[in-house]
Amino acid sequence: MSTSLLKAYRRLVDSGRLQSNPNQAALLESLAALQSQLARPSHGVEGLYIYGSVGTGKSRLADLFTATLPDAVTRRRTHFHEFMLDVHRRLHHARNASDFVGDPLVRIGQEMARESRLLCFDEFQVSDIADAMILKRLFGGIWSAGGVLVSTSNRHPDQLFENGLNRALFLPFVEDLKRKCRVWKLGGEEDYRLSPTAEREDVYFTDKPAFEASLAKATTQTLPTLVTVPVMMSRVLQVMAYEGRDSPRRAVVCGTFEELCERNLGAADYHALCNTANSLYISGIRQFGRNQTDLDYVRRFVTLIDVAYERKTKVVCLAECPLTELFSNVAPAVASELRRTLSVRKEGGSSSSMNSTFIGDTEWSATGLQSASLATGGAGETDARFAIGRAISRLAEMGRKDYGFVDPIHRN
Repeated sequence: MSTSLLKAYRRLVDSGRLQSNPNQAALLESLAALQSQLARPSHGVEGLYIYGSVGTGKSRLADLFTATLPDAVTRRRTHFHEFMLDVHRRLHHARNASDFVGDPLVRIGQEMARESRLLCFDEFQVSDIADAMILKRLFGGIWSAGGVLVSTSNRHPDQLFENGLNRALFLPFVEDLKRKCRVWKLGGEEDYRLSPTAEREDVYFTDKPAFEASLAKATTQTLPTLVTVPVMMSRVLQVMAYEGRDSPRRAVVCGTFEELCERNLGAADYHALCNTANSLYISGIRQFGRNQTDLDYVRRFVTLIDVAYERKTKVVCLAECPLTELFSNVAPAVASELRRTLSVRKEGGSSSSMNSTFIGDTEWSATGLQSASLATGGAGETDARFAIGRAISRLAEMGRKDYGFVDPIHRN
């Protein structure tokens, strides 16, 4: 096993920021072997596609893997959302070029492989027909140029884009993916993000004064100012922001759920927002309904949480209902599992209230959430049963006092 990879892992375990388990140790051996292969300038290196339950350490191990690679290995560590945004941006530029001819996807894939021999993704998931239809040609270019993929996901490759429109056209990519990457299931059911031993603070409130007290504690200003955030393709997003007390060069952004999740915003907007914000305070979250409009809001909310987690931005919520009820109309099995395992404090101190829902001091495992499904089916809604559990788990980790801490190892 790579000495630097092993040392980085042991440092996290010794500090209590990661729990050692045999499932992770076995995966580390494969990741270390892959590091050795990547250090040699040869083609034909088999990648890794890692899938498993929410909160079992997939993202953390992928972080360690890329951070401890030899310097000579070019790499790109990113969320799959962000990667696809870059692909669509390059496609837009290629199609608008004066010399545009034919399909540029293979060339774009080859360019990406030349820029970064290793592509390491978080949350490989396909819910958009446009993305599904371009992946085979895109990755054909990446793999033909010697690119190697390491990815995490909650789903086996055979379950990607499940029930999606014209899925038969997507299946050849799945077969390519399984040929080019070793499929590895990371075992374990305990969600390390919800470890009851971690020191926590509240990130989900139903009491407005407590939410406002948390915001005041995080900021140095009495009133927010209007900030213009640049988004891709010359778009901008205007938000209200404070100067952060702990990180004055990154703002504390405040906004309503209507502004951030009911408007026509997407992953590109959330990436731009979280590049600006150290913390994001969202008010006006209401219980989701079963109609299609609310399902769209759920997807945006989950995407925002995913992007914020990738960027180490803390999200603090003010909702009209406890977390146990937030998704009860959309995915009843999610609500049932939450009611069974999440604790609701009956008495609160100065920073809480009788109705505040807490996601600390619990041994909830997100595995139970995988039985949840949304009413109308389809690829995006099938993936939502994983995504909702992942979002709740990540909100829990955002409440840890050490959330956002950057490990003292080289990050790329």
